[in-house]
Amino acid sequence: MDPIDASAPFPDGFWWGTATAGHQIEGGNDASNWWAWEQLGLVEDGSTSGRACDYWGRWPEDHQLIEDLGHNAFRLGIEWSRIEPAPGAFDEEAIDIYSRILADLQARGIRVCLTLNHWVLPNWLAERGGWCARDALTRWERFLCRVVPVLAPFVDTWVTLNEPMVPVLAGYLAGLHPPGRRNPWDAAKVFRRLLAAHAVAYDLVHDLVPAAPDGGPTLVGYAAAYQWVEPFHGDGWRRPVEKVIGSVVSHVSYGAWDRAVLTGRVPLPFGRGERVPGLRGSVDFVGVNYYMRVSVRLHPAALLNVASAEFDCPEGIETTEMGWQIYPPGFRLALNHVWETFRKPIFVTENGCSDSGDEVRRRYLVTHLAQVRAAIADGCDIRGYLQWTLMDNFEWREGFAKKFGLVEVDHTDPDLVRRPRPSAELYRRIIEANAVTPEVVAEFAPGALDAWR
Repeated sequence: MDPIDASAPFPDGFWWGTATAGHQIEGGNDASNWWAWEQLGLVEDGSTSGRACDYWGRWPEDHQLIEDLGHNAFRLGIEWSRIEPAPGAFDEEAIDIYSRILADLQARGIRVCLTLNHWVLPNWLAERGGWCARDALTRWERFLCRVVPVLAPFVDTWVTLNEPMVPVLAGYLAGLHPPGRRNPWDAAKVFRRLLAAHAVAYDLVHDLVPAAPDGGPTLVGYAAAYQWVEPFHGDGWRRPVEKVIGSVVSHVSYGAWDRAVLTGRVPLPFGRGERVPGLRGSVDFVGVNYYMRVSVRLHPAALLNVASAEFDCPEGIETTEMGWQIYPPGFRLALNHVWETFRKPIFVTENGCSDSGDEVRRRYLVTHLAQVRAAIADGCDIRGYLQWTLMDNFEWREGFAKKFGLVEVDHTDPDLVRRPRPSAELYRRIIEANAVTPEVVAEFAPGALDAWR
């Protein structure tokens, strides 16, 4: 690949912003399966989501903060359990609040990327089997029919599902997320159901929303987690074996899902080529969530770097507080892979770093944005970058212990004061210049690009 010109400007009209999820920031999502899961003491730091960041009660303040930080886009989600807390009982007040939230963003000139499902389900559906329930798709379609027409005037892009492989693998295979199952047959069934849920949402949004608010085409996609997967060893007899194992890891992590959407059929090991109605080609853009490289190491006891908190890292590679490898070139490689696979527009729907001290985050932000710019130069049609995340929030199984926010929030503080970190100012300056300029790198992350040019 060509050398990186990190200071080259991004395209005109580029989306700059952050990504969030409803359950992680809103607070009080007590009719959900994740809320019920948290009460069992299964969150690693012993916390529960509770009031989270109280975005539900403080969204005008947070929108002003977004505007002050120079963002022109915001990814957020709606919570099915908040809108339909009991079967067939829609909360009109909740729908109205979501409408006002989105309308306020639009009035401020902030484009909206809306996620329809970010893993969380109403607890009443979870108790009936979640996505395995016989009527899950019917209930999902009914929910979408109720909310999509109301919210459509304010939504610029639609994400049907966030990281659909996480509920499959973490929820039904590894047992780390709700419902805590370890059943490969159920995992395969949920994979197929989520493919169908995406196809239903894709068709329904297109049927109900003839155009985007600016008059352009309705854009519907999904956000998938892409890692750059490589053998741990650079040479020797282990490398070819690790390469084969790595291809399996890639296929299970994201490749099988992408192949299913491209072909309309369910691949092994999740199916035997069954056709999913409406699935083939059901993507107008691809949302790329990239955080890390995965180095697959042949090990006598286990495949390190696959299970949570057991990531094996080559010598000299920095890690985040999640234990994830910081490998910026993998971002460029992943973006090129997605572009070559789909030839569809790409939005970076998540990319970020857990770092309570903020110094690592600044290097991470600069180096990864340089890779995005390089991927654009390679020919990838990348429309925007949404950093994970706006403010420290409830990070699922890790609770509040992991800090991904550009804005610091101490969740033991009764006032939940928002305190922008230096990385928030760094990002504001990049947005203002529409480029990663040498001046901003020298001020906020000196030398960060030197190792990755």
